Amino acid sequence: MAQSMQAGVTAEPKQTVSALEKLLVATDFSRSSIAALSYAENLVHLYGKELLLTHVVSAGNTSHREPLAVFSSPEIGQAMAEDLEQLTNQLRRRGVHARAILSEGPVADALEALVQQEKPNLLVTGTHGAHGLERLILGSTAEAILRKVSCPVLTVGPGCANTVPRNFALRTIVYATVLQHPSEAALLYAASLARSLHAHVQLVYAIDEINDLPEHSLDEEVQSQSDLLAEALKGSDSKLSVHRVYGEPVEAIIRRVIATQGDLIVLGTERGRKLEAFLPAGVAYGLIRLAPCPVITFKREELYHRG
Repeated sequence: MAQSMQAGVTAEPKQTVSALEKLLVATDFSRSSIAALSYAENLVHLYGKELLLTHVVSAGNTSHREPLAVFSSPEIGQAMAEDLEQLTNQLRRRGVHARAILSEGPVADALEALVQQEKPNLLVTGTHGAHGLERLILGSTAEAILRKVSCPVLTVGPGCANTVPRNFALRTIVYATVLQHPSEAALLYAASLARSLHAHVQLVYAIDEINDLPEHSLDEEVQSQSDLLAEALKGSDSKLSVHRVYGEPVEAIIRRVIATQGDLIVLGTERGRKLEAFLPAGVAYGLIRLAPCPVITFKREELYHRG
């Protein structure tokens, strides 16, 4: 079983942060999901209290080690339960308050049922390489999770799965958006997280160079979002910076995140609808696939930890 890439994390002072107290991690035991677990373990060591580790067993697919793999064989299901418990015991030996939960049913439905039962603050999951992610975009296990699950979802994509930092912490949070697709709830969630973590917040607006909106409209839209974020951060020690980036949105946002060493990207989506509701699906999935850091997707109607 793969080992965690975090070392020395427990030497840092532990903080109590309600927004990250209880993490639910979905695993299929693949390299990408082990990377996601490493990120989650770091977050629990630094900010949280409890980690719930789950694997979904579902009839209808007997292929092994597929993205969020599902199995119809009881024998394979039992083997997965043993693997899950073994991985959980490893976490416990490293000082994590961890529990294992073997789930059954369609993946998104099973995860949402667990969210309703356990009330985690965040679901953490990994994605596979470009081929697997492209298949998921079309076939939609990934989109189903982002649409169905009612808590924020932190996704560790292939752009960062191979470079889990040894001392990962959330110091710079990027709220990424494009014109005419803002998400007030996601913006306020990013602000709330930043207040709790004493983190810097970047409001990054991607503006396609071919847009035909007048400059004053761009200025008004950016200023409106900036004012809302500044108000949400008032009274905290979190710093705010605002950046307009030009060009193809995914590339422009990624360039900004790399240049400023962003630790986390926050995006807005709307539960029950396609991802185009707040960010065009291509932009949302492009960021998840290429981002050098994890990406949190946040639902419009689920405003967590606003204070």
